Amino acid sequence: MHHFGVYARIGDAAHVLLVRKTRGPYTGLLDLPGGTPEPGETWAETLERELHEELGLHLTPTGAFKHFAVHVHQSSTGTPISLHHRGVYVDVHLPAGLQLAAGSADVTSPDTAGSAWFDLQTGDPAHLSSAARAVLPL
Repeated sequence: MHHFGVYARIGDAAHVLLVRKTRGPYTGLLDLPGGTPEPGETWAETLERELHEELGLHLTPTGAFKHFAVHVHQSSTGTPISLHHRGVYVDVHLPAGLQLAAGSADVTSPDTAGSAWFDLQTGDPAHLSSAARAVLPL
């Protein structure tokens, strides 16, 4: 199985904003906000749409997208799978003065149930999707 997605890495040197997945191989795990491009969308358009759907934010990504690839051997429930997850991500900064509450569950999408700030120094990587672990500075 193959999957391609476009994602945002939102945060600073100490914390990153992640979404809680509600379906798919990462169910129950924290993952980067983002998703699959719709036909005709650019990567930036995909990310703008996904950030609005998953976080309720209207942000325009700027900067260079970076590639990642991981091979996932088991789902979050321990079921054996063979998922080749490829994607691109870009660093996105929240505008000055905009703050999101930690553990915010007020915005949900078909794939997510709220968001959470993950502490890069003390957070448990076992709670992260393979994609998040691939692009976060842990």
